[in-house]
Amino acid sequence: MSRVGIVVIAALMVEIISIAQYERVSNMISEEMETRSQVVMGSMARDIEHLLQITETTMLENLWDVQRSIDNPDSVFPAMVRLIDDNPNVVGGCLAFVPDYYPSKGRLFEPFASKQGDTIIVRQIAGPDHDYTHNKEFQQVVQTLEPAWTDPYFYGPDSMKLATFSYPIMDRRERLAAVCGLDINLSWLGDTLNAHQPSPSSFGLLLTADGDLVAGPSESRTSPEDVLRVLTAISEGLETSSVDGFSINSTTLENEPHWHLVQVYRTDEMFARMRRMRLQNMLFIIAGLAILAFMINRFSRNEKKLRNAVEQNARISGELQVASEIQQSMLPHHHLEQEDIDIRGLLVPAREVGGDLYDYFIRDDKLFFCIGDVSGKGAPAALLMAVTHSKFRSASTHESNPARIMQVINESSCQNNDNNMFVTLFIGVLDLPTGILRYCDAGHDSPIILESDGLRIEKCRPNLPVGVFEDTAYSLQETTLASDSTVFLYTDGLTEAKDVDHGLYGLKRVEGVLGRCAQRRLSPEQIISTVSESLQGFTGDAVQSDDLTMLCFHYTQKKFESEVTKTLVIKNSVSEVSRLSDFMKPYPREVRLAVEEAVVNVIDYAYPEGIEGDIEIRLMSDTRSLRVQIIDAGVPFDPTAKAKVDTSLPAEERQIGGLGILLVRELMDSINYERIDGKNILTLTKKL
Repeated sequence: MSRVGIVVIAALMVEIISIAQYERVSNMISEEMETRSQVVMGSMARDIEHLLQITETTMLENLWDVQRSIDNPDSVFPAMVRLIDDNPNVVGGCLAFVPDYYPSKGRLFEPFASKQGDTIIVRQIAGPDHDYTHNKEFQQVVQTLEPAWTDPYFYGPDSMKLATFSYPIMDRRERLAAVCGLDINLSWLGDTLNAHQPSPSSFGLLLTADGDLVAGPSESRTSPEDVLRVLTAISEGLETSSVDGFSINSTTLENEPHWHLVQVYRTDEMFARMRRMRLQNMLFIIAGLAILAFMINRFSRNEKKLRNAVEQNARISGELQVASEIQQSMLPHHHLEQEDIDIRGLLVPAREVGGDLYDYFIRDDKLFFCIGDVSGKGAPAALLMAVTHSKFRSASTHESNPARIMQVINESSCQNNDNNMFVTLFIGVLDLPTGILRYCDAGHDSPIILESDGLRIEKCRPNLPVGVFEDTAYSLQETTLASDSTVFLYTDGLTEAKDVDHGLYGLKRVEGVLGRCAQRRLSPEQIISTVSESLQGFTGDAVQSDDLTMLCFHYTQKKFESEVTKTLVIKNSVSEVSRLSDFMKPYPREVRLAVEEAVVNVIDYAYPEGIEGDIEIRLMSDTRSLRVQIIDAGVPFDPTAKAKVDTSLPAEERQIGGLGILLVRELMDSINYERIDGKNILTLTKKL
């Protein structure tokens, strides 16, 4: 056979192999994209179902308050304010009473509360021009006595997209009194669905059970015509399909309202790389037939290796992506901002997953927060980060002493620590009413405090990092934050960040940036953004070498403008309870019960048996809340550190004690304990 024939046969064989390889890899890409679709849609579904579940939980947790308010029509309005104020995702709520429920209010009565900026507006909206009895959701709940979700709708001059969760409200005689609805804002759904798409032109859709569009991508991601073609294609069914250059996958939310999630990819984008590769192969064949036999030989030998490598890389990439999402989900989902505290955090891992952590939450008028840095990087550090984060949450549930929380975390971390990994960790507990900050530093960088007269670096006593020695004794430190102070914490990924010449960012630059932030009185969010911009300007194109974490909060002491309206001093004797009852008689029943329970607890435990002591009860009030302080000089005892009683267990299986403090928590809006000047001070607050 001639050389030309051999070359032609070789060329044909190469072309056949190229076509076969193209089809195989195309199938692999299709399977991978389908897997990615399931991962993306699963994440979207969890976010949406979490939002809906929070709204339903808000309704159930406040149901008792709404039910008790319907005895008096004027009490319904403040109850609706409390209901929608309990959930930041809720923008409004209504209570549509069955016709003629309150004869004095007319046939129709529908109190409506809505958030407008930082205020809540309450008004009665029912009337001849708004007869809610014709609303199909109202009729459905009245007929079935079951909760229901509406399909999304537009409301108001700004055409805000809303969905309403309706729930039947029964009165004391188990009659249907009203239908309570909570409105949640869905305007953000389109951006959220398309925020983390795996490819530039892929997009997500959210449809109602009837196939109507709830949320979709912006025009910058895809055109309305493309969205319309996809909706037309799936109008006959929501099964996986491919039409007009699109690959479509869908899933349905497990719970009500059973909306559909749709993930769409462009098939030309999915296979663009493969087409370019095939064209290059053809050019190589034309240009190099002389070495084609060698290429065929090498390709056949390495084909299996290449395919396995592609599959392994794709699998590892997917697993790391899922691990990164899981790790980010462990961090606080929302920044914490209220009258006395504003806290923000930022974590930027150097790899897909990292070993830094931070967390914060409020319990019993105290801000609990931590920031830490695990030795090492990558997956092992990420695993230890997750374990440490979980231990912090568990240990601080019923403990307010940072040193003891650190001790618990250290003892657990030292067990089976064969890799000798450790964590530098800073734990702080800020008492919001007083500004007293108690903290424990386990080998971490000291916090920087921004005050009105400049910066100061808190002097922390040295403690070994967590996970080094099981018997390490951690010391507790204490300082007092002035009102209008800002605390900045960070990991060494900030100070040890390097530029292209391997120069360090350093603590001096951090102090310089924070000094300018203090002069401009920036918020925590602005401070973190300013430091990040300064760091980016310093590092330039240098590769990030370490995880970067920053945590910043601003503290403003809440003023309680009031006078001591009444004071009572009794002895630690049960016989004194009658005096307390007379003293508390003018106040609401739930306040009386809570105070009596707390005082009896002090009588039982504050002073040793046979020792007589005083118990002082102070009542203070402004126009918004009632504050009760119970003061004794007995042994230190923090009732807020008592673990919650599991009331779901049978009585014979429950731990003795704890029901009293559980009752106090349920009756009052907040409870706070402090040990000041040798005295136990328990503060109970009830909103009026």
